[in-house]
Order: sequence, then structure tokens, then C-alpha cells
Amino acid sequence: MKKISSAVLALAMIASTGYAFAGEDPPTPQPVQGGSGKISFTGTINNDACTIDGSNNDRVIAMDMGNVAIKDMGTAENPASGRVSAQDFNLNVNCNTGTKVSMLFDANSGGSGLVPGKKVLALNTGNGTATNVGIALLDSKGALIDLTSKSTAKLQGDLHGTGTGGESTLSFSAAYVTTGAEGSATAGRGDATLPFILEYE
Repeated sequence: MKKISSAVLALAMIASTGYAFAGEDPPTPQPVQGGSGKISFTGTINNDACTIDGSNNDRVIAMDMGNVAIKDMGTAENPASGRVSAQDFNLNVNCNTGTKVSMLFDANSGGSGLVPGKKVLALNTGNGTATNVGIALLDSKGALIDLTSKSTAKLQGDLHGTGTGGESTLSFSAAYVTTGAEGSATAGRGDATLPFILEYE
């Protein structure tokens, strides 16, 4: 009888101890480390004196020329003779110094080139490209920009703002034009590339 009572007493003590432990906060679980890795950052820091709003990371500015019928185009010599108006573009240029900024065009330095014997930009070559069609650039007054001459193949604007820097707007327009004999143009893609350099004074 005493043996049974001792056993019951021992079980009761163990049970009470368990309840005491149960009243305590459970131990904090330790974090388990998994796989490791790293983050790679890439980029380029430049010292450009001027930047253009709307250009991408590769400094490319996309211009949408729309969908134009051949019959509505002017000619390379007289872009305004067509039925459609040239597309107007305004480029906002931000500079940190200087009083004037110019955009110098060089169609033959990695661009689509010039139409031989004309003052206008040629289209990118390839299957499906329109033929006997080019792109004429016009200044803010509507005059043809002669892309064959380094002295004339440019846009210029005065800075406005305060301090040593400021903003400038380079305004121009562009139009598809026929570049061959009347009736020789064919329909197709009208893509072109015109490299430029920003120059400031």
C-alpha cells in the first residue's frame, strides 16, 4: 500500500512540474540560414554637360512620324509642297553651364546616311523599306536643314533660366519626302537613324 502511495505521489509531482513548465514562455526558435547570393549593380556615371528630356538610357530619342501616303508627300527640294504638314518636335535640353546649346547632326556617322545628291536623310535599308523616300528636317521657321553640310546640319537654341545652367528648347519638324522621279516612290517602312552631338558654348 505504501509502495502504491509513493508511486502516485511521484506521478503527481511530475505532473505539477509539467504544469509549471507549461506556464513559461516557449523558447524562441532560432533562424535557420538557407542559400546565399549577392546583388549586382550596373550603371555608368557620366559628365555630360547637357541632357535631353525623353531620351532613353542609350540616349536614343524616338520620333513617331505616323502613317503617310506617298501622294501626300512633298519633295526633297520642297518638303512643304505636300498635302500633309511636317511633324513638329520640341526637345527640352537641360544644361549645367553655358549660354547656348546646339544639336549637330551627322547622318553618315553610324546613321542611315543621306540620300545621294539630296539634303535629306535616307531611310534604313532592308526588306520592306520604302524606296525613293527620305526624311527632310526643317528648322523652327520651316526652312530645310541641309544635312550635307556640317555648318548647316544643326539646331541651335538659347538657354533660359537662372544661374549658370538652364533649359533650352530645340524646335524642328520632320517630313517624309519623295526623292526620285515623280511616281517612283514605293510604300514600305519609313525608319531612319540620325546621330547627333550636343555642343554648348
